Amino acid sequence: MTICGITAEYNPFHTGHAHHIAQTRRLLGEDTAIVCAMSGNFVQRGDFAVLGKYARAEMAVRCGADLVIELPLAAALCSAEGFARGAAAVLHALDCDTLSFGAEHPDVSLLLRAAQALDALPLTGAAAAPLSYAAQRQAELRRLDPAAAALLDHPNNTLAVEYCRAMQPYGMRPLAVARQGAAHDAAAPNAGFASASLLRQHLRAGDDSFCRPFLPPDAQAVWQRAAAAGQAPVSLPDDVLLALARTALAQGRLSSGTADGFDERLQNAVYQAVSFADAVARARTRRFPAARVRRALLRAVLGIPADAAVQPQYVRILAIGPRGRAVLRRAGAHTALPLIVKPVTEKRLPDALQPTLRRDAFADDLFALALPDTAQRAGGSHYRQTPFYLPHS
Repeated sequence: MTICGITAEYNPFHTGHAHHIAQTRRLLGEDTAIVCAMSGNFVQRGDFAVLGKYARAEMAVRCGADLVIELPLAAALCSAEGFARGAAAVLHALDCDTLSFGAEHPDVSLLLRAAQALDALPLTGAAAAPLSYAAQRQAELRRLDPAAAALLDHPNNTLAVEYCRAMQPYGMRPLAVARQGAAHDAAAPNAGFASASLLRQHLRAGDDSFCRPFLPPDAQAVWQRAAAAGQAPVSLPDDVLLALARTALAQGRLSSGTADGFDERLQNAVYQAVSFADAVARARTRRFPAARVRRALLRAVLGIPADAAVQPQYVRILAIGPRGRAVLRRAGAHTALPLIVKPVTEKRLPDALQPTLRRDAFADDLFALALPDTAQRAGGSHYRQTPFYLPHS
């Protein structure tokens, strides 16, 4: 059985995601099992997902995925490099032999060339550079390989290159699928597709009708059910996060582990800010983009150390389709990582895993504080949730 991994956030699951899954199957064969490593309740831009992780995973399985597992929290709130390394590691644990990703320029040979160039790249002057880390790295690469550096002008190409780097130790094959329609963060639909950021904007404003053409029918049904139940849309709880960031500051936990002046800027911003959004605005610069600021603040709030490993210590299952059961049986026969299907069983896992498991539970409790229905904000939701099962058709 060919098992192909996809890394995504599905925030929310839209027609572009469905296209990617369909194209992956077209290229690899209809019998290919698709395993998605998906960010949980917190996403890479340093935000709360617009909908809970189990519902988003259900969207994916109803729309073509076979199995959805959770990307480790430390990887989900990381730069593109850490995000990709965590994804490749957790997908390898599920026996994925191929990793499929979208790219603006799906030339695998050029993507691999860029990956190899970055692996060999000595970064100089990063601590004093006026540019962001990503821009500084691209500038260094441009001197060695202009064509490879040009790929990094586009965000999905950047992630694609990082996937190519991250999968090399596992012997996985890269499969690049050309992105269609609206660009990343595009402010208007294009060719029947809309960016996830535009859809989130309209969903949070209550404009579901705008989103309808860009969400597959099964994904629409999941969204409508969650919204009717007071579980969506979710927005970042500004005052709560500022209070927790101030707590992290007082306890000396507001540190990114870098020596580039970022920590001092973060700390001053949190101390002076009147809201979480204000703290981000005060800390961000050309060198320190808003996404990096939000990720650093959320990591401090959630108690994720700067040096936390992005590789998984266990595999959390979020949604299972018929073919996904076969993938789990195969992985369960040999993987060294615990497979968590029901969170209630976590307390029986080894003591060494408990700090990370408790952090996951705290993250889900914090996410619950942002649910529209206040009656659902009580703690403990982490242990009451179970994966979605799609029965045989």
